[in-house]
Amino acid sequence: MIRSLLFLLLLLLLTGSNAADIQVGLTDDSPGGAVIVVVDGLGASYVYPEHSAYALDGTPLPGTVLFNLTGGGARAVDVTVPVPETTKSHSVLISGNSKVNPEAIGPTIFDMARQKGYLCLAVLERGDSMPVLQKMDAVLYLGDNALHGAEPTPGFRDNVPAGIRVLFQEWRDKFAEYTSPAGLPGYAGNNAWGLDAAADIVGHLPGQPFVMLVNVGAVDSAGQNLGANGYLQTVQALDLPLGRLKEACRKNNVLLVITADHGMVFPDAKGKGGHSAEKYSAKLEALRVPLVFVGPGVEELNLGGRWSEMDIAPTVLGLLNISLNLTAEGNPLPIREGYNLRVLGAPAGVELWRGDVKVANGNSDGDYSFRGLVRGIYTLKAGGQSWQVLVNGDQTMDLAGKTPFSGDMKKMIGIILILAINLVGIALIIRIWKRGE
Repeated sequence: MIRSLLFLLLLLLLTGSNAADIQVGLTDDSPGGAVIVVVDGLGASYVYPEHSAYALDGTPLPGTVLFNLTGGGARAVDVTVPVPETTKSHSVLISGNSKVNPEAIGPTIFDMARQKGYLCLAVLERGDSMPVLQKMDAVLYLGDNALHGAEPTPGFRDNVPAGIRVLFQEWRDKFAEYTSPAGLPGYAGNNAWGLDAAADIVGHLPGQPFVMLVNVGAVDSAGQNLGANGYLQTVQALDLPLGRLKEACRKNNVLLVITADHGMVFPDAKGKGGHSAEKYSAKLEALRVPLVFVGPGVEELNLGGRWSEMDIAPTVLGLLNISLNLTAEGNPLPIREGYNLRVLGAPAGVELWRGDVKVANGNSDGDYSFRGLVRGIYTLKAGGQSWQVLVNGDQTMDLAGKTPFSGDMKKMIGIILILAINLVGIALIIRIWKRGE
């Protein structure tokens, strides 16, 4: 009998500590993979309608429209990089740390993803250190700054499927075809090669979770070699290949992230630009970059506030539902379609309301998890009381300090403990009494 009571006590303890999972609205729609596109030198001042660009001499500079950048998804309006320099900025982006050393980069998005069985891929037109390349399972890397006559180098780990090896080698051989034209068409072709290669790779990875980093470099080259007019024309030429990549990601349930490592500053309306030199590096035109997320589980919105390049890594991992073990300085952007609210220490009969509409209720005791909540203000009702909560990200509410149990449950457990102790005492007395006989 004593064993039965102790077993019942253990069962009640375990039952009381389990969370009641309540799916409220949106179901889990995690991406099958992610593509992170870094457009080298693309300043948000030139492509965001909220911003304007100025040369060092104060001359206003024109902008351009990229529909496939600003026409959908979650767009962060004000994002800056800590250092407007390519190699350092790429390391910041994938690690989430502003003081990262590119030659000793430490944990990155790719390390976290690989632990979960993701394939790590890269198509890079220069700008990355060897430790970044070594994070990849397969890489197609162009280390030469020349737009013509260079040949990307493929590299693979032993675990890479044979089909990926063949695909990367095919795109290595296509580089000359894309970049053979002289002038602006060659700059545009350089960017299109990287984006089209990424789109083709996405289409060949059904069912294989992956994270792919794509760096296209000709916008930066155009800014430094062709001046403001050539820079803007090269930027405008991104729209079509971005659209092809966007469509490939949509068809394959893949998250697409579009950003830049730095912007571009021009001394005047006709001069050649720069970004990392002292006279340029503190200007918003060099520091402010676009950041757009498109794909499953992402809300359609323009996100205000000030954000940093350090926020990209935790946001990507959060959207992929990969544990945030990354020691990043940044925080996930609140751009998911649905969030989770965990409630601790609540009595039975909890109700969750939005305005005059009850959206969910639960009858367990102590611990509730409401999943799939859209952004907004909710009212939590329990035990004759009510609390308002703003849902703008995953969060936890503790209604009774540290304990997840209600008063009734604690009373029940107390009674059972007293009863068990008394029974044990009686059994010992009976044993002693029998020995005395």
